[in-house]
Amino acid sequence: MTQPNNDQQMDRRRFIKLSGASLAVAAGTGLPMLHLRSAHASVPGTGQAKTSGKLNNWEDLYRDRWTWDKVAKGSHGWANCRSHCEWDLFVKNGIVVREEQTATYEQSESAVPDFNPRGCQKGACYTEVMYGPSRVTVPMKRVGDRGSNKWEKISWDDAIDEIAHKMIDIAKVHGPSTIMQDLGPNFDHGGSTLGRFKFLMKTGGTFSDMWAEIGDLCVGTAMTVGFAHTGGTADEWFLSDYIIVWMMNPAVTQMSDAHFINEAKYNGAELVVIDPHYTATATHADQWIPPESGTDAALGLGVARYIWESGHADWDFVKEQTDFPMLVRTDTQQFLRGSDLEEGGDRLQLYMWDTGAQALYAATGCEGGDNPKLTLEIDPAIEGSFEVTLKDGQSVTVKTVGTLIKEQLDHFSLKETSRITKVSEEQIRVFADGFAKAKRPFLLSSWGSNRFVHADLMYRTRILCLALKGAIGKRGAGFSTGGFFDMGGFGSQLQQEHEGLYGRLAMMAGVLDGDDLFNLVVDIVKQRKAPEMYAHDMASAGEKKVVCRSTMANEYYNHQGIKETLDKESAKIYKRPLEDYHKEAGEKGWKEDMSGPPKIFFTGGSNLIRRTNQTGRMLDTFWPKIDLAVAIDKRMSFTAMHCDYYLPAAGWYEKSGIKYTMAYTPYLHYCDAAVPPLGESKDEWEIHWMLSKRIQELAKEQDLPVMDACGKIEVDWKKLHDQYSSHGLFGAKDIEKVTQTILDDSPNIAGVTIAELKEKGIAKFRSTGENIQPTNQYNPDWDGDGVLTSMTLFTKHKYRWPTYTGRVQFYIDHPWFIEAGEALPVHKASPKAGGDYPFQMVSCHCRWSVHTTWRDIPLLLRLQRGEPVMYVNVDEAKKLGIPDGDFAELYNDLGTVYMRIKHTTMVRPGVAYYFHAWDPTQFPNHKNYKWLTPGIPKALHMAGGDGQLHFGINHFQLGSYVQDTRIGIRVVDQSVVAATDARPDAGRPAVGQSQKPFMLRETRA
Repeated sequence: MTQPNNDQQMDRRRFIKLSGASLAVAAGTGLPMLHLRSAHASVPGTGQAKTSGKLNNWEDLYRDRWTWDKVAKGSHGWANCRSHCEWDLFVKNGIVVREEQTATYEQSESAVPDFNPRGCQKGACYTEVMYGPSRVTVPMKRVGDRGSNKWEKISWDDAIDEIAHKMIDIAKVHGPSTIMQDLGPNFDHGGSTLGRFKFLMKTGGTFSDMWAEIGDLCVGTAMTVGFAHTGGTADEWFLSDYIIVWMMNPAVTQMSDAHFINEAKYNGAELVVIDPHYTATATHADQWIPPESGTDAALGLGVARYIWESGHADWDFVKEQTDFPMLVRTDTQQFLRGSDLEEGGDRLQLYMWDTGAQALYAATGCEGGDNPKLTLEIDPAIEGSFEVTLKDGQSVTVKTVGTLIKEQLDHFSLKETSRITKVSEEQIRVFADGFAKAKRPFLLSSWGSNRFVHADLMYRTRILCLALKGAIGKRGAGFSTGGFFDMGGFGSQLQQEHEGLYGRLAMMAGVLDGDDLFNLVVDIVKQRKAPEMYAHDMASAGEKKVVCRSTMANEYYNHQGIKETLDKESAKIYKRPLEDYHKEAGEKGWKEDMSGPPKIFFTGGSNLIRRTNQTGRMLDTFWPKIDLAVAIDKRMSFTAMHCDYYLPAAGWYEKSGIKYTMAYTPYLHYCDAAVPPLGESKDEWEIHWMLSKRIQELAKEQDLPVMDACGKIEVDWKKLHDQYSSHGLFGAKDIEKVTQTILDDSPNIAGVTIAELKEKGIAKFRSTGENIQPTNQYNPDWDGDGVLTSMTLFTKHKYRWPTYTGRVQFYIDHPWFIEAGEALPVHKASPKAGGDYPFQMVSCHCRWSVHTTWRDIPLLLRLQRGEPVMYVNVDEAKKLGIPDGDFAELYNDLGTVYMRIKHTTMVRPGVAYYFHAWDPTQFPNHKNYKWLTPGIPKALHMAGGDGQLHFGINHFQLGSYVQDTRIGIRVVDQSVVAATDARPDAGRPAVGQSQKPFMLRETRA
């Protein structure tokens, strides 16, 4: 099957031609073009023909447009959009004809604005995706080479049978843990995603986490406070008097929440936007600060020094809540520990200096200690140098962490900070003074800010500024990296095989051993932990024991053929070879890898090949190692084009689900099935139900033995379907029942029924739920009323933070960090990834799509230039001799791609700026900017040992970072680009062979 060309500039003749081609494809494959259905359709539920009244004029036509058969409640459940919104879906003749925003959200408090309106232009035209040219609604099997886009229709029974046979054959040879599933970032919290995850878990496949690989994991936050993602409701922003939007663009990426920022300004707040680019959010700012890309840590350190020296630091907060009073040995640069002072001493016990007694004081709240509280009974020193005697009689000098930080900050005067950041001293002073004097500073710095290799250092300095102000876990102050409400039922149903108490006990028995249960009882009896930490710690221990897990970044390094390139890039950061870090981390169990290259790959709701760095190596080296690639998706993506089977998934308006539960709004959003799945599409619960059933049948026929999965668990595929269906509790068509069970097993929303949600669309959470990754709200008091402030468990209730100091931790004494000079927050220059070239290639999320989902929709393409462009400072573009809108050649050590250049004044000189997620098929030669992106990993993120430094899904892991990429830009003969073939089905060329572009426009938008 050949997909129609999505050329974004169509005259009337071309539109008619493509429409005819689309109808021909539909007729040839059975693809239903329901939006072109005759008006003589049957009335849903009656079987009777429905006809429209006679249309006498245009007014009758307009009136007919505003009639419908029913209105359903829905949302865009799988969209990787953090601003969940409820919509009314208008259905006519079995077709969703439009979607409309609702306004049913209430105020959290009388003096705080409500959450209305919610929605964006993408949600308002999802039906364009649902019925669009990329939608495929029949199962297909590849008949050409991967990527050739040559398919044949296949029945569901045949597809499931063939996939099941191949999975068993492959698992016999390579084991079940070589099954990989691209987990996101598009998913929901309902039955469809549960089906995907449960199938992977019960088969023994590997959860290869992608949060750090795509740059969404706030690793610096995990290092500092013990968890990566946190943050309360968006209406809390309104309570701030100084909002700092640091490398985030909520006016574009969180349209539904951005009004709280503007309303805060009406309320007297000052808005500061820190971004090298003049973003849509910056247009509303009182201060726009454009530091040179990658110098944000230097700016943070300069501001921290100013706060310290200005007399506006909250020293009581610093003493109690941070590691400033902890003592560090000057000889080893490691914390002074109990094992240093006496034989058999506890190495986890750390120390302060009691200024009253002028003696050492064993700090409470340290990891493993009996006292989990941070309440101080002494006045600890923040600055100072002291002599202590070790167990061998040796005398050593120790300094407080505060002293070391002060010495670090001494290097960052306003003048030096200005020199590094290229921001004027006066502008830095004005910003720092406003920060220092603010009563409730609030920092918005989220997922997009993680994509520099030293983004962790940037985060550590930002939190340092807030900690000095005592502005963490305080109403209207703090920071948000994107927290979640827990859906406990999702996690329990992922593991449970039986309903009721028996099912829960069996689940716990599979996760916790005797030692775990003993320690849990001791913790409860001795009150060694906050009650809110029990679930957190059990979940972390259980994940380590029973989940086959890795990271996408690890698997790319091992199997993509990019080791040499990444070793070379890493040498620009650290003297020690990257391979040595991998080896040590593996030997010490600090990281986990698949047992070999992935052999079975499932993708759905994502576009792995589109987003992969060094994409050419992905296609040439990684992808051929996969023996079976299956796409379960609602549309034909670039990744699906390279799969062996395509199984059509129901769209977001065609299945029951729950929008993933980010905490920006305190409401659960339900996604109803407004219409049945289009064509032969099925929801993911049913697809995996069918597949698990066929695998179990074949496993029994072949008497397939029990198989080891990653050395942790044993899986028996002869019982696979029994486990997946909870021993017959859930049938193939029971996605709604599964979703209801998720609700029932989630205490913070239990009691809400799907029947109620179909009427209202939303339900308010009654608590934050458990604090397991990535929930991390840590507010035990919030009961659904009022604004939600995160992290009050520590600041209000005085329980220890989940770090090994038990505090907000700025000093990390791991040997790797000491060796790298990163024990403290520091500024390090952005490495020149890809080679020494004049432009730093920096990306941002776009306004007009969520990843590639809306990238081929003409309605939205008309609001931009309609195809990929690289934004370059207008003066530099003129110096290069590249007219606005012309193609240019972008190049570095990794290769060459073509993109159009857009002149702009919104970016600094030396920056090439682009909005991400264009599909490779929209570029000449099917090669996008990812061909030029090395994706540098940061080796320190494989460190393990104490406290927060441990590998975990959604927590702390190796990633790949793209914002440090350097490129050159030069003029290219437009005829060279124009001469390439524009066929959409040309596929990808062989290595070293040129290919024509998917789409080329003769004129400019």
